[in-house]
Amino acid sequence: MLKSIGQYAGAIFDLDGTLIDSMHVWDHVCRDWLLAGGADAASVPPGLEGDLSSLTLGQAAEYVIRHFGITIKPKDIIAQWEAMVLGQYRESLPLKPGAAELLRALAGRGIRLAIASSCFPACCEAALNRHDIRKYFSTIVYTDEVKRDKGFPDIWLAAASRLGLAPKSCVVFEDMYGALKGVRAAGMGFVAIHDGACADWPAMQAEADLALGSPAEALALV
Repeated sequence: MLKSIGQYAGAIFDLDGTLIDSMHVWDHVCRDWLLAGGADAASVPPGLEGDLSSLTLGQAAEYVIRHFGITIKPKDIIAQWEAMVLGQYRESLPLKPGAAELLRALAGRGIRLAIASSCFPACCEAALNRHDIRKYFSTIVYTDEVKRDKGFPDIWLAAASRLGLAPKSCVVFEDMYGALKGVRAAGMGFVAIHDGACADWPAMQAEADLALGSPAEALALV
């Protein structure tokens, strides 16, 4: 049980589902894109979104190319997906309860902050700027900048390195159970933030250093 977040010198945040209430945006993006491109609805498996959830954007694009025989280049697929969701990040997606207050409190204590995200960079920056919280983060690392997804230590170690901190002095805030293995391999603390899209919440609660219903609940531990 983590008793104090303030014991860490750095905090690394996921974006979607952790700081921004946005996971519902991704429920049907790939499916809608495939159907709009002429795919037969019966050929799109019901578990498609789950298969893609832990992948980087590049990996997700390559997945649909392999499984659906698509000839479009991965970078063009990613650009089309981005165009489908960018407006919501710019205009409507809300912060999770207490997110801004938590970031302000951490920064006020001199804790260095980073984001590690699988999101589109333009979407991430748009949401952060709209909510006036971009100023709290020294760096943002995207999964497509590293070799492997969040289930491996690469992105977490990259974030710590950019913060100029040892991995053991960093704590990660995440809503995705698949990231826990990578965070542990990086030697960092893990705070689980609940999101309705996470089917593995009981396992997250059992294995995380701290499991919270929202960022607001972390304020008492800063």
